[in-house]
Amino acid sequence: MLTSDPLFSVDGKVVIISGAGSGFGRTIALALAERGASVGVLDITQKAAEETTALITAAGGRAITLVADTRDPELVEKCVQDVIAKFGVPQIVVASAGIGRRSPAIEMTSQTWQDVIDVNLNGAWNLAQATGRAMITTNTQGSIIFISSIAALVGLPNGNANYSASKGAVHALMRTLAIEWATKGVRVNAIAPTHFRTPLIVASIKENPEGEAFFKANIPMGRMGEPEEIVGSIIYLASQASSMVTGTVLVVDGGHTAR
Repeated sequence: MLTSDPLFSVDGKVVIISGAGSGFGRTIALALAERGASVGVLDITQKAAEETTALITAAGGRAITLVADTRDPELVEKCVQDVIAKFGVPQIVVASAGIGRRSPAIEMTSQTWQDVIDVNLNGAWNLAQATGRAMITTNTQGSIIFISSIAALVGLPNGNANYSASKGAVHALMRTLAIEWATKGVRVNAIAPTHFRTPLIVASIKENPEGEAFFKANIPMGRMGEPEEIVGSIIYLASQASSMVTGTVLVVDGGHTAR
């Protein structure tokens, strides 16, 4: 187990992470467990969630597998209750589950639009509401972190209207919850990464091999991010190091939005 400055400690904290079977979610789950947190590993795919849980427990950490479609509020609530029964009320929540369905705007079907909104916005809302309720009703101080995207801050080409809209809405939701829960001991923030080498981006590059060069060209640091590079931002927002931080978007983009 890693030790750290108490200011940045998550040791002994209870965590629930959606989309924890792969990508950012898995990376964050492993990092927080390594630092002493008990982790609820939530994913829509049971095998993926079990793999993350196995990696955590094999390293001596504590985790529970949770399987649910975050679009279903009842299933999300059950997962939260399972975490409470196993470890206690979640104190750190990371809404990382997300999808992309690209299509030119004039050709996008209502289903393609709605699929992305349902997962990226409604799924994030369901997790935030269920965990926020648990924190507030038990007087538990906590931190809710939405994994957003620079797509909420800058326009993206190539059929991303639904994705960009979903992430922009997440920012609006985050700010509203931050204000509503500010006196309840629950902080709410978002992280907006640029193009990182996650399964979602890797799949996009496979569809369009020129995509990686495009991504790199838009990042002043000249490279895509690696999933592990999100961990520091998560630990900051999850810990007492950010005790006065709520309602903000932490941009992790290699200078992308500084242009």
